[in-house]
Amino acid sequence: MLPRRDAQANAPLDVLGAVHDFLMAHIGIAPEAIIRGWQNRADLPPMSSYAVLTLINAPRRGTNVHVWEHDPAAADGLVENVRMLVCYEVQVDVCGQDEAVVGAQAARLVMLCRDAVAVDFFRALGLSCQYADDPRSLPFSNDVDQWEVRYSVTLHLSAWLGADIARAAFTDVDLRLEDVDVHHPASAGPDNQKKEIAS
Repeated sequence: MLPRRDAQANAPLDVLGAVHDFLMAHIGIAPEAIIRGWQNRADLPPMSSYAVLTLINAPRRGTNVHVWEHDPAAADGLVENVRMLVCYEVQVDVCGQDEAVVGAQAARLVMLCRDAVAVDFFRALGLSCQYADDPRSLPFSNDVDQWEVRYSVTLHLSAWLGADIARAAFTDVDLRLEDVDVHHPASAGPDNQKKEIAS
């Protein structure tokens, strides 16, 4: 199905912000315990359980889609909307010291992101929730040499990104009928001329 042209598709998307809101709404992680990875001066939260969000990849899928629509606001009344489908891979690292709690939060995240719950939630934010990979156990040693539990889950989201391009258009067409045989008579070409054969 071709995507519909709308202002939402042309606006920038806050993918990590959408995941942040989903974790608060359905996983029960406090907002102060959710941080964005790969940022300068981003200290770990003081609580023992937290989540780190990182956008690790954003490849495109397929070729561009072109949609032409009449737009009275455009100079010539015609707008070509160029769209491409982008797939966002968001890594969610759920960390803490209680393996039972951290593992349950990661499992709940995978369960809901493979369900209509996540589909409905992200649709309202202009995203499509495709699925989530199974949790991976990746424990690590923190800055005070204490062993921490980490379960990593990769969410796969997608969205259409677009750009409006103004195109020249016409409003009137002049159609005329002509008798081709009368107005454009056939002429004998070099291949149709009789050739004399020397006897």
